[in-house]
Amino acid sequence: MIVDILLVLCVNLSDEPDPPEVKNMRRSEPLDIQNATLDERNWAAHLIAASEPWITLKTSLEQCLAICSDPGYMTYIAHLSGQPCGAIILHPRGLASSPYIKTVVVAEAYRNRGVGEGMITFAENHFRENSKHLFLCVSSFNKKAQTFYERLGFLPVGEFKDYVIEGESELLLYKRLR
Repeated sequence: MIVDILLVLCVNLSDEPDPPEVKNMRRSEPLDIQNATLDERNWAAHLIAASEPWITLKTSLEQCLAICSDPGYMTYIAHLSGQPCGAIILHPRGLASSPYIKTVVVAEAYRNRGVGEGMITFAENHFRENSKHLFLCVSSFNKKAQTFYERLGFLPVGEFKDYVIEGESELLLYKRLR
């Protein structure tokens, strides 16, 4: 018999006031972030493959399915009112033994509601105790994402020219956690 164990991690678990990074989110209901089930990993892969910047980067559904099922990555799903609304994929030692955010994606109906910010805050809180640094890459053509990450305190520290597609770069961003 196979037993699925769900690790439930919530951003807002009590009646205590939200910390400042959660309080500023543009949604009224709490964001519930859970370790992805097998079905949710499949949902996340389909969402990624059908979203920008992965369309422009020519990332196939098969590649997304492989990443979402890779045991080396930590895949979490954000829920609002019990419905999946976003995914974040983390690598605990992705860059120079520091955690790396591989992917952040929010379903279109839930964008601009603080879901992305909530998932980034979740990752920061998850790694803060044991890591000083957090990294991610963003495509040079994805100006909206660059602005989003910079607003959350990420700073550019490197550029990989023509890394995924010719004529564009992947920008390495960094945030100090403590």
